[in-house]
Amino acid sequence: MEILNIDGTALPAPSAYKVQLSDLDSSGTGRTEDGVLVRERVRGGVAKISVGWAALSTADCAKVLNATAPDSMTVQYFFGGVRTAKMYAGDRTADLKAARDGQAVWEVAVNLIEF
Repeated sequence: MEILNIDGTALPAPSAYKVQLSDLDSSGTGRTEDGVLVRERVRGGVAKISVGWAALSTADCAKVLNATAPDSMTVQYFFGGVRTAKMYAGDRTADLKAARDGQAVWEVAVNLIEF
């Protein structure tokens, strides 16, 4: 089973994977002068996926970085079942962990955030 698929590209199985669900509130949300919260939630359950790979080849590193490069993407992700969402990539990092004889090992991390 694929954990993460971006625009039809299946990504390697990650070594770290966290799904966070957040609420979005309107600009009218805030506290009154006596400290009572006035909340205007406009949308609930907005997904943010923090995903990482501890040891990728250069080819797989490029695959992940290229798949997450567009301004927006359709992401199929596992969260109790397969879900689909339009997302964008926030921070993306690729750290070179080892290199020898023309081979490299990369540690990669990406945040995917739902529109």
